[in-house]
Amino acid sequence: MHPLSPIFEPRSVAIVGASADPGKRGHHAVAALLNAGFKGDILPVNPRGGGLLGLPVARSIDELPSTPDLAYLALPAAKVPETARALGEAGVRGAVVPAVGFRESGPEGADLEARLVAAAKDTGIRIVGPNTSGLVNTHRRLQLVGGEPHPPGGLAVVSQSGNLALDLMTSASTGPLGISVYVGPGNEADVAIHEYLDFLGDHEPTRAIALYVEGMREGETFAKVARRVSERKPVVALKGGKHDAGRRAALSHTGALAGSYDVFSAVARAAGIVEVRRSDELLTVAEALALQAPAPASVRRRTGGERTVGVVVLSDGGGHATLAADELAANKVPLAALDGRTEEALRALLGPAAAVSNPIDVAGAADREPAVLARAVELIARDAGCAALFVTGLFGGYAIRFSADLAGEELRAARAISASARAGAVPLVVHSLYAARGPAPLRRLIEDGVPVTASLETGLRAVSAVWQRGAPLASPAAPAVLAPKVERRSPADRSAAALSETEARELLAAQGVPFGEAALCADEAAIRALPQHDGRRVLKVVSPHLPHRTEAGAVRLGLDDVDGLLTAFRECRTAAEAFLRRAGLPVEVDGALISPQHPAPIAELIVGARRDPSYGPILTLGLGGTDVELLGDVGLLPLGADGAVSEAEVIDLCRGLRRGPVLFGYRGTARADLAAVTAVARGVARCLSAHVDVAEVEVNPLFVYADGVIAVDASGFRRND
Repeated sequence: MHPLSPIFEPRSVAIVGASADPGKRGHHAVAALLNAGFKGDILPVNPRGGGLLGLPVARSIDELPSTPDLAYLALPAAKVPETARALGEAGVRGAVVPAVGFRESGPEGADLEARLVAAAKDTGIRIVGPNTSGLVNTHRRLQLVGGEPHPPGGLAVVSQSGNLALDLMTSASTGPLGISVYVGPGNEADVAIHEYLDFLGDHEPTRAIALYVEGMREGETFAKVARRVSERKPVVALKGGKHDAGRRAALSHTGALAGSYDVFSAVARAAGIVEVRRSDELLTVAEALALQAPAPASVRRRTGGERTVGVVVLSDGGGHATLAADELAANKVPLAALDGRTEEALRALLGPAAAVSNPIDVAGAADREPAVLARAVELIARDAGCAALFVTGLFGGYAIRFSADLAGEELRAARAISASARAGAVPLVVHSLYAARGPAPLRRLIEDGVPVTASLETGLRAVSAVWQRGAPLASPAAPAVLAPKVERRSPADRSAAALSETEARELLAAQGVPFGEAALCADEAAIRALPQHDGRRVLKVVSPHLPHRTEAGAVRLGLDDVDGLLTAFRECRTAAEAFLRRAGLPVEVDGALISPQHPAPIAELIVGARRDPSYGPILTLGLGGTDVELLGDVGLLPLGADGAVSEAEVIDLCRGLRRGPVLFGYRGTARADLAAVTAVARGVARCLSAHVDVAEVEVNPLFVYADGVIAVDASGFRRND
């Protein structure tokens, strides 16, 4: 039995704080359980005793005929910690705490929450919340949210927003999937989001999981659990708190700091989670993934030859077809190249006005004969290039728009469309202008498990998700590539923990990162003592408080003699000291690092690793140099405990960069040595693993050539804890 089974599958539920007042939560909870037909015992508890809605009310837990599995605490926050402790000591396995006034409300609330956590730890009772909107298990008729009961279904919802969850559950209840479980994690004081996910991964009735998260307490563990669960069933996530305004709202809402959105997005993709960007996409995408086979899985049996395998768009309007092609391209989903014989058959069926190359526009051929659209679907579903099908336009409304006499034929066409998709093992998503009216043909598609949407964009996001989820299932792929904006912290924010360049070089070189020769010169005498050198040199002031030396005027290039080095040393040191004074930082300069000036590379990269407070070690790789913060052309890769990085992952990161083509022989130029880049990425990752006191380390720039790399500059920061 799963550790959370007593919470989601209780044999009995005690309502502590049960009330005869219909306006109070203690009344709502009892009424909701009765209305849902809860299969176990409902045990109201109130010191006044008496009866409630036909049930006897115990004056205390001790008066109950048996120890309940779960308790619902309809109590003010101040009474919750001691009550939870008493319940735990009595053997109750779980408690749902809807009260607000804990960590999210300030220091006094944080103290209450700490006492609640201590009660859970001391007694073993598990706490849902506090500040939870409740939980539901439709298959056990467990209803601790309120409102109308929902029929049993297959979509589990874990949401840090009660209103968003209510919207999802209401919509899903009338759709093809329905609701299986809902839980609001609230403040995650005890039970964490990854624990709910772990339970749902093994919950047989649940076919897909939808998440709305703002922040989470144990992000690194969440990523590991999500990776395991997503291999068995689809997990779809919507992240709140993407930007500063949203993060502030998340803090006041749940008391949790919403982590970096870019990091969450990378972690989600690496774990196999399908991320959506809008709330109206969450349900449709989850339904499509639960009800339709992942696209590449259906393609593996095919023999498409050299033709592109992808999505086919079938439309009865040119505008929708064009918009669909644009949106799929934006989602990096290929359009299928149909066999010439399929196009010939479509031409014979649809007539000369139709566009029979994907995207396909039937051009009115089905307006008076809906069966034509069904036959087109049959032809397309047989084509080896069709991995998924998106139908958009008027279907479902032919009888409404043209003639009521078409109603029977359109309903038969709906049956034929879903049958053809099933026979061809082709995932199908339908967008209809008439979806909001719910006509019989669309209801039939929904009954057959076909997602139907009134939004073109939402439908396309769903079919894109079906395509994208299939890729890691068919063959495990490298994690996602993101291009986030690099957040820059000022020297004042970081100076206390900063590593000097020489310190960072030593740590990284020990892990195999190749640096060119360089000499640290503390004064002019050391510069005069340098050996003779043919070629130009670079001088950089070294200070642990100066991570961005270019803007301080502390770097000189193209120095070819001792006099030039001495002049540059004086000028750069003076400029650096003035910059530090203006910034209010310690005026500490270790000297200057002098090194040969390397030839121009194919590209300058940044390769770094840092410890994210929520999700653990993260690798950053992108186009580097002085413009890295301006351009933000970087990708993120979550790292495991061993810091392992594969060449395939590095190549995937590079391909995702906006300027990534320069690394792959762009327009006849040399291809970068990505094996050498991978070796540096591994060294940077190992450096973080090897030094628990280091919070962040990076090489920027890394000069990349066709036959190797040279690390030109390095920096890092120690942990402040």
